[in-house]
Amino acid sequence: MLEKQQPIVALDHPQKPKKTRPPRNNLMLSLKKNNLELNLYSSLDPDILNKIRFYHD
Repeated sequence: MLEKQQPIVALDHPQKPKKTRPPRNNLMLSLKKNNLELNLYSSLDPDILNKIRFYHD
């Protein structure tokens, strides 16, 4: 018995969203005094950076 032939159709597969990389976290400033070390990176929130600068002045 002959079967009816059907065309081969590709299934739609959901596309995974591409992972986006966060911006690079570059070291902006490194302060060292005795046993204390403070590193500030480019991803630091600008409001926090302004507060640090305010207390430093």
